[in-house]
Amino acid sequence: ANSLFAIPANQEFVFVQTKVDPSTDSVANMVNSLIDFCKAPTNDSNRNNEEIINTFSKLSLETSDHNFRTFLKQHIDQAYNKGFDDNFGRHSTPGYFEIPSASLWFEVSNKAFNFFMLMSYLRIKNIASLLDTDMRFSEGRCGKVLPLATATYQENLPPHYTRDYHETKLAHALSVFAVHARGPLFEQYTAQLEKDCDRFWKNGRQMCEVLSLTGNPCTNPLHRGGGEGAGGGELQGEANKTLDDPEPSESLDRTQLPLMEHSSGVRYISACNCGRKQGPREDPFTMRAANYDFYQLLGEECGCNHLESIRFPVFQPTNSKVRAAQLFSSKTSSGTPQGNTQGFSLERDGDTRVDPGFVSGQSGGSDIIQEETVSRLSPNPPRGDHSLPDTGHEIIIQVSDTDSESNKDKSLVRQPSTTEYLPGMLHADSPAGLLPQFPSWSLVCLGPSSLYSHNLGLQDQQQAGLLGGSAYLLPWDVTVRLEHHRDRGSGWPTVSDQYGSRGKIQATTGALLRGRKGKGGNKDLSEFVVKIFVGVEYECPRGHRFMCSAPDKVLKTTGSGLVKDNGNKVTGNDMPLYFPCPCRNAKPLVAQLMRIHVVTPKAPIHVTLNPRVQPAPASCPVFVTGCEQPLKLSQSAYWVLRLPYVYVGEHGPYLAPKQPVPLSYGRLLSGVYGITEVQLSENK
Repeated sequence: ANSLFAIPANQEFVFVQTKVDPSTDSVANMVNSLIDFCKAPTNDSNRNNEEIINTFSKLSLETSDHNFRTFLKQHIDQAYNKGFDDNFGRHSTPGYFEIPSASLWFEVSNKAFNFFMLMSYLRIKNIASLLDTDMRFSEGRCGKVLPLATATYQENLPPHYTRDYHETKLAHALSVFAVHARGPLFEQYTAQLEKDCDRFWKNGRQMCEVLSLTGNPCTNPLHRGGGEGAGGGELQGEANKTLDDPEPSESLDRTQLPLMEHSSGVRYISACNCGRKQGPREDPFTMRAANYDFYQLLGEECGCNHLESIRFPVFQPTNSKVRAAQLFSSKTSSGTPQGNTQGFSLERDGDTRVDPGFVSGQSGGSDIIQEETVSRLSPNPPRGDHSLPDTGHEIIIQVSDTDSESNKDKSLVRQPSTTEYLPGMLHADSPAGLLPQFPSWSLVCLGPSSLYSHNLGLQDQQQAGLLGGSAYLLPWDVTVRLEHHRDRGSGWPTVSDQYGSRGKIQATTGALLRGRKGKGGNKDLSEFVVKIFVGVEYECPRGHRFMCSAPDKVLKTTGSGLVKDNGNKVTGNDMPLYFPCPCRNAKPLVAQLMRIHVVTPKAPIHVTLNPRVQPAPASCPVFVTGCEQPLKLSQSAYWVLRLPYVYVGEHGPYLAPKQPVPLSYGRLLSGVYGITEVQLSENK
């Protein structure tokens, strides 16, 4: 009754062609027939009519009772008899059926065409919503399930949480939605669910997630301040998203974020610079907190801040207008093998040139010779016609009296800037003239060498947290042989001389010289043996500390407390920066090389240190202290060199591994230890 058009209620109204009949182009057939007729014209009119009838008969689809003409005739007959009544409503209404004329039919058809095809999209949408049953069903079903899925996402949520947790909860909510939602609107409502959950998370529930310098994310809510850490975090992610999408749908207003410091909630245990006191430390997010501030605070409690120490070069500003230097990629000087290192070149280990003043020895008593004086080395190669003892190392010191002009100029090469500081730590490829704002290394003297007893080892009150059986230093016997450029009297006095030409020699010095007897019975004081005690100490995140006796071996004493190892292997080889902690934990921890212990002898020599650390594989730069000369330790003293807690270059930190790695992953390069003579002027 309400329809403009009608179809029979109880009859077929869709014709299905069951027999395959290729479609025929009637126009083409008629044209072809006309061409054939013109090629063979005839005057027989009956024959012409017959051919025309045959041509049209070929176009007919009616080849049987199941044809479109029969199907359509049923509807026409019913329309002329009783008409159609297609009212399927619950309440019957009188039907009105009218057979239109041809003119009325075409007029209505034109009106209907204009109405449906030329009206606005909104009117079509309204009609579609009324007529499309599938869409109406899908909309009702998905709209009912959407709140259920949203509630699933919001169930048992913490006050703020990470992106990974957000994506896990979102996946759970989507799975719940997929179980119940149906229809063509499924994708549309799925996108709506993702958008709603994402908006809910970003409405004050995002976690900061900036990584600490040990690789742990900040657990505070999204905030400003605290530094960049090791990178990452939601603020960085939003910044990258803004760069990729210049017109984001929802931009983050950083001014509305709270201002606070980072915190991962992780706490470690570390010892102070000297190692006598341990304390808890917060997970560091800045290089200053990791390598300087913690040790300064704990050093005040321990008192080691007031011990004798050697200062490392740092940035000294001349005014308040200072800034971090802008560094760019550059190449090192020619002649050095190049490698990729955070934008800077790097000496590879196999071709690394040994710096002057460092001595490294091989295990097993092999001969290691490096020529050196206090201020420089002689360019002449060492002589090899001397027999060397099998029990230790031999160091040849060539003594000269004057400094060459070239060596005097070395101290002028690096002129530190007073307006720009190095943003990271010093390494072998750092630009000349830039220094860090604070030292990442520490070198303190605990006191006289008598503090260490090789029979008793290191007591807990001396070094806290050392594992049992590993609280000992390694003896290192070194044979020192002197070679003078000029007369011997100008360099070293004889044992009988208590006063040299340049100053007074301590009386105890001569008693320690153990020389070889010559043919005349006189001792050869140009060669003597010194005993040095060294220790390479590792520290794990829980505060366990232990020494290593070789690159792959933890120091352990015998049952009677004796140390059978010596210091040859730790002084003559690369030592791993990371080593598995021997503490018994279900999850193995990785300890880091943190301190070098040296007990110097009373002999008239200086033990020198020049640590060089490569905290990652070969593409990583070699970090150094920044001192122009090796660090010279005083005689008869106990010195402790504390290494950096984290290593940070210009482009970011080198994170310590959390799982055991190959021993060659990070290294303390060989050549750390050396020996120089004591100038007589130093003993005046």
